[in-house]
Amino acid sequence: MTIDKERDARRHEAATWFARLGQKRVSTTDIHDFFEWRKDPDNARAYERVEKAWDTSRTLAEDPDIAALTAEALGQAPPRVRARHMVSRLWKPIAAGAMALAALGLVSVWTLNRPQAYATGVGEQRSLRLADGSQVVLDTNSRVEVRLRSDRRSVILISGQAFFDVEGDPARPFIVAAGDTTVTAVGTRFDVRKLGQGAKVTLIEGRVDVGTSGMSKPAWSLTPGQQVVTARRSPQVQSVDAARETSWTTGRLIFAATPIQEAIAEVSRYSDRRIELKDAGIAQIPVSGAFDTGDTDAFIAALSDLYGVTASTGADGAIILEAPIT
Repeated sequence: MTIDKERDARRHEAATWFARLGQKRVSTTDIHDFFEWRKDPDNARAYERVEKAWDTSRTLAEDPDIAALTAEALGQAPPRVRARHMVSRLWKPIAAGAMALAALGLVSVWTLNRPQAYATGVGEQRSLRLADGSQVVLDTNSRVEVRLRSDRRSVILISGQAFFDVEGDPARPFIVAAGDTTVTAVGTRFDVRKLGQGAKVTLIEGRVDVGTSGMSKPAWSLTPGQQVVTARRSPQVQSVDAARETSWTTGRLIFAATPIQEAIAEVSRYSDRRIELKDAGIAQIPVSGAFDTGDTDAFIAALSDLYGVTASTGADGAIILEAPIT
């Protein structure tokens, strides 16, 4: 017997024991046999997993998707079990016996078929470890939906920006959708920022294929240190400083001769405090430096000290930036 088949056999035995012991009447012979079976450490662990699955499923009992999955599981149960549940009207709560027959598969099926949503607020960052071992880091004011299937791993970047460190699995490509842009990877590290209906994709390690809706195949294949912005009218692959592009993952924003209006837009993403550039004549002043994400005051102080920009506070609390006083 292979390891996988042996594991499946233990899981089914554990589920059967859980169902048997959940009956109103349990014989002393059954109890004796159960404890003999459970003396095997592998059997004991299998039974503990069934108990945990049952505890989890009870917390999800009111979820309509869970109810549908449970109904399907009961539909596949032996006629005697189905009849007992229908006659006794034990749908709410779901009886332990029949639920145990589905306990091993119920939670995993629900996880595979229902996307999990994760989000951050303004100024917040969050690191996620997915069930497949991949890591996702969400930037400020971002939202993703994750769905892990047997044949693929899918993420929808609904808003904001995310960094992906993908666990390699050739049989399950990792696909990120942002607007009309799709990024396909197997095992790699890359950054995606949603821009309107397009996206900015930066590759750090490995390889990714990037395409847009309506294309029969990906239009761009990136190598480390390359970036493509599909939101542009004529997207082209270009080389970038990948460390600078992903510095936000370390809590820093790095600017290198970045026009002040672009730097302001980036800093503003991490704060609810509005920054208004009142004088368009200074919009192109090149700004260089490294700043902590969310530290708006330090950024404004640097603009004043290094570039002579004057700052004042508006009636609504906004920061007003004007040209240097001559």
